[in-house]
Amino acid sequence: MQALLKLVADCSVVALNPSRKDSINDSPLKIALFSLAKMCAHPPCRQCLRSSELFPVIGRLRQSPEPTIANYASVIISKTSEA
Repeated sequence: MQALLKLVADCSVVALNPSRKDSINDSPLKIALFSLAKMCAHPPCRQCLRSSELFPVIGRLRQSPEPTIANYASVIISKTSEA
């Protein structure tokens, strides 16, 4: 999970900057976010995600101009807000 969060953090700068969009393939970011969203089905994973210092990056990705990235980030934030 930490490796996925690190990947998300590393890719987030480009994902949030549309002028540099063409300089990266955002597929690894989408896959990492998709995987984290699926892991949120398990309470221990939600807790781990919420407590990570990299978690705020996911919140920022809700503003991504790429709809799939924004959607996955929103799903993760929503699921980690559940009890």
